[in-house]
Amino acid sequence: MRIIAGKWRARKLTRPTQDLTRPMPDRVREAVFSILGSHYATPGELPALEVADLFAGGGSIGLEALSRGAARCRFFERDPKVLQTLRKNLHALQVGPEATIWPGNAWTAPLAGNDDTPFDLILLDPPYADARDVSTSGLVPCFLARWARSAPPESMVVLHHGRNVVYPEQGEGIWRVLSRRSFGSNGVTFFVLS
Repeated sequence: MRIIAGKWRARKLTRPTQDLTRPMPDRVREAVFSILGSHYATPGELPALEVADLFAGGGSIGLEALSRGAARCRFFERDPKVLQTLRKNLHALQVGPEATIWPGNAWTAPLAGNDDTPFDLILLDPPYADARDVSTSGLVPCFLARWARSAPPESMVVLHHGRNVVYPEQGEGIWRVLSRRSFGSNGVTFFVLS
């Protein structure tokens, strides 16, 4: 794993051992951030967004966001062994107070930073099994409904999931699918507020 672009470009990251996580492949991460750069009209970069990296693992997605210009990122990870790797990566890059860690369950995590600032961009990379149920009672749709109640206008959720998972275009008048992309066995869906 490595940082693809920005101030930490080409810096290598440590991956959690024992297959405790399933990091987003570099080529998928590169495509996601290219799409985000286009969406925000900042090619190759991000504006000064408040970002959440849920199911952070070693932190590759959130660190990519910080490297490309995000103002702050909160990393949500509950596995103690994986948290050690995340902290090691933050230390190796000498990341300062713009990065914080919330060591708890990402599905029930607070949807705001330390100072109650809501997140502009949520990078959601749960275990594939958690993203399969696209019904209104599924973990992801329930999370999206909760997010929509407190999200600022123009905010976005980027979900990494298995290729064959397809979310409905609109969720109960709360959120809508902006874009869907497939990369090999990986799928990515971009959600925005309706």
